[in-house]
Amino acid sequence: MESPYTVIIHTPQELNHSSYVQTGLFELAHAGLINVKVKLSLKKNSGTFSVDTNGNVLDENRPFPKASYYTLIDSTTNKKIFFATDLYDSAVKFSKTGLEHCDFYFKRNFEARYIVTIKDRANAKIYNLGMTFGTHSEFKHSRLKFLFGLYASNLLLNFKKDRDILNRLLKTIRAQKRHWEFIKTTRNISRFEAFNEDTNNTILFQTRTFLHENDLDVKQIHQQRYRIIKLLRKEFPNRFLGGFVPSKISEELYGDALTNVPTAPEEYLDAIKKAGIVVYTRGLVNSPAWKMSEYLSQGKVIIAEPLTAELPVPLTEGKEVLYFHNDKELVEKIKLVSEDKALAEKLSVNARAYFEKHVHPVQNVKRILELMLNKPLD
Repeated sequence: MESPYTVIIHTPQELNHSSYVQTGLFELAHAGLINVKVKLSLKKNSGTFSVDTNGNVLDENRPFPKASYYTLIDSTTNKKIFFATDLYDSAVKFSKTGLEHCDFYFKRNFEARYIVTIKDRANAKIYNLGMTFGTHSEFKHSRLKFLFGLYASNLLLNFKKDRDILNRLLKTIRAQKRHWEFIKTTRNISRFEAFNEDTNNTILFQTRTFLHENDLDVKQIHQQRYRIIKLLRKEFPNRFLGGFVPSKISEELYGDALTNVPTAPEEYLDAIKKAGIVVYTRGLVNSPAWKMSEYLSQGKVIIAEPLTAELPVPLTEGKEVLYFHNDKELVEKIKLVSEDKALAEKLSVNARAYFEKHVHPVQNVKRILELMLNKPLD
């Protein structure tokens, strides 16, 4: 019997972050719970609302490519629900199009204090999207539509008749070509579903640098990660694996802290699977980094900097993770789980259970669809 529910994916301007939601949809379609169609969209969807430090809402004419758009149709009632997912790093920035023209808006880096401020400018109901990560489904279809939509929408977004038009459009084409090539490296969701309980006693922390080293937030992140890499190498010289992924910034400024672990996505996931203890630090502008989802998927013993992003179901200290607030605590908690095998086992089991229930794209996307429909899919 065909499902009464259909989700239309409007091709997005960004395919990296949105791959998480798409994976959930295509997997749910394969399970027969929904139908999925892909519709070419060339809309610019420009406009950004920002909440400043004084609590004022700024209306800026800026692109917001990390918002993607969908239509949910319930054929039993002929009801159509237009919703957006906001996967932007910043908790203070929102898609103007999404807030003004959607029925529902799901934000990844969700902080209630900013939602309270922005909700008066929104027609959409704003909810927490939760943690995400890059992945893909073998059941994904309409790849040519996604490809054409990526190029065409970004070219239109950057089309402006001026003396620099040719250079700008060529730059856009090159950027989207790199983007499309990177998308091909995303790992199949089955790789995260596969769970290997055979681990070793290594401590893993592999991370990367960002462009714009002069940006204060970026510089603070780099300095924190550099300090932690050096600390872990000193305290656990025979157990620590990781460091900075090689790049122009890391090689020039942090050359003595480069990783000793493979950096290709598949090989890096293999390294996570084998590790015993893993370390998590914040992403850009305190966003929830993908590595937390990856760690949870493999039932790792996670020592983490506390998240500022609020989750639909919080990660609990001592249950799924151990939190550290300074370098001393980081070292102490690594030593604690190294000695207390029962605690380590509990953290591992609960981390994997949390992923299966709350982070797996099938379960999380199913949750948001049922929230909008106000009834179960199955």
